[in-house]
Amino acid sequence: MKDKRERLTDGRAPARMSDRAFGVDVRDQRRVAGRRGPYARGAVADQRTASADFGFRYYPPPPHYGFRRIFAIIWWNTLFLCAGLLLVGLAGEALFRLRAPFAESSLPTVFVPGIGLIRPPETEVRLTNGFDFWTISTTNSWGFLDREPVNADVAAASCHVALIGDSFVEALEVPLEDKIQVRLEEMAATELPDLDVTASAYGIRSTGQTHQLAWYDEYARRLRPSLVVLVFVINDFADNSPALYAMRTGYGPDGIPYSTARRSADRVVHLRSPSPDFEGDRLSPSPDYPLVVRHWLNADSLFVHWLGAKLGFMDIERIERLRARAEELVRRPGYESMADGWEPSANSDVVMSEFFRRPDPPPVFQEALAFTAFALDEFVDRAELDGAELVILASHRMGPSGDPLFERMADMARERGIPVINQWDYVARQGGRIEDARFAHDVHWSAQGHQWAAEALLEWLRENPQVCDAASAA
Repeated sequence: MKDKRERLTDGRAPARMSDRAFGVDVRDQRRVAGRRGPYARGAVADQRTASADFGFRYYPPPPHYGFRRIFAIIWWNTLFLCAGLLLVGLAGEALFRLRAPFAESSLPTVFVPGIGLIRPPETEVRLTNGFDFWTISTTNSWGFLDREPVNADVAAASCHVALIGDSFVEALEVPLEDKIQVRLEEMAATELPDLDVTASAYGIRSTGQTHQLAWYDEYARRLRPSLVVLVFVINDFADNSPALYAMRTGYGPDGIPYSTARRSADRVVHLRSPSPDFEGDRLSPSPDYPLVVRHWLNADSLFVHWLGAKLGFMDIERIERLRARAEELVRRPGYESMADGWEPSANSDVVMSEFFRRPDPPPVFQEALAFTAFALDEFVDRAELDGAELVILASHRMGPSGDPLFERMADMARERGIPVINQWDYVARQGGRIEDARFAHDVHWSAQGHQWAAEALLEWLRENPQVCDAASAA
């Protein structure tokens, strides 16, 4: 009786065979292939012949790679990948640069003693975020981005509205014809012609109510307004605190170029004039950048800005700058206690605003609330002295009625008898989408946001026409 191996191979029993029915001894394959190397043509032919003799299919051995070959494969693949990414980045950057009217913003300022930083009169100002807007505006003779101020006698004879605020009122993001004061005048002329409404706007980005008091004293008061509207936004609480404002902007807390609220030795709050030494008193301007490319990508690349916005990347440079400022600020004499109850270096300015939603915020935030209340008291005194009505217009970022941030501000206003207009609530009543009040990649008012703000203010005027009647009688 034939051996099992002979029957499986038609009587041709191999010299060596593994215990598996169709397995060839690995040593036999190596011996055959080793005659002229594993990849020589003859060696491959011998392997195929041997496997055919045994009745099995031939499978070539896996390739053998040395260190140099592996390194070369990794090197060239990495090189091709980097070259591809570079080409995509350059093409994207070129595309964005070609479609953009201009690439960089230009925001000139000039220091006026007793008032602080404003825009130079009759000067071109440019702003872009690289995605939603590229605006070119010109300041008026007072240094604000509005039309030329109306004649004082004309303003006094009309129901003049003075809007005061920060970047939401300055509104660099939209053309002049879309701004709240222009839209308010146009709609009032059609819907409330008997009131004879005129309007002017006084706004500079990154300011709070303590900073804006000087604008009322120097500019808005000249036109004897019937209605003074404070546009209140999410960062105003923090901006009224010298310590938090320094962390947000980089100005030294004792060198802020605007009027600021301070506490005297007996804890009485008073107003300090703008510091002319603001350039000499700065916190860390930015972290050190050993790589020029990294700084350029973070600061100037339109394509990187677009990619970061789409993918939700954090602005690393901005967060690092805030952290560096916070670490320096707590080392300054007199400001060591600002870190009590929170960790300044671990919070961005957006997160800072969340502390004002807490019922018992850390001490530095409580001081910011006290300084905001002080600024509102100052505005109330000025409005009463000039026979004007004071109103607060809360931007959509303050949230709807019931939001802790809005309610904190509204409680302050109610204690002082200041009416509050909530833009969020108005948009909701109109059935609008609150997202349409802002740009896709910027939190400021879009043209629709300005329109809704003007409509909300016009609705309040329609319900309170006596404001204008009192002004006319005066």
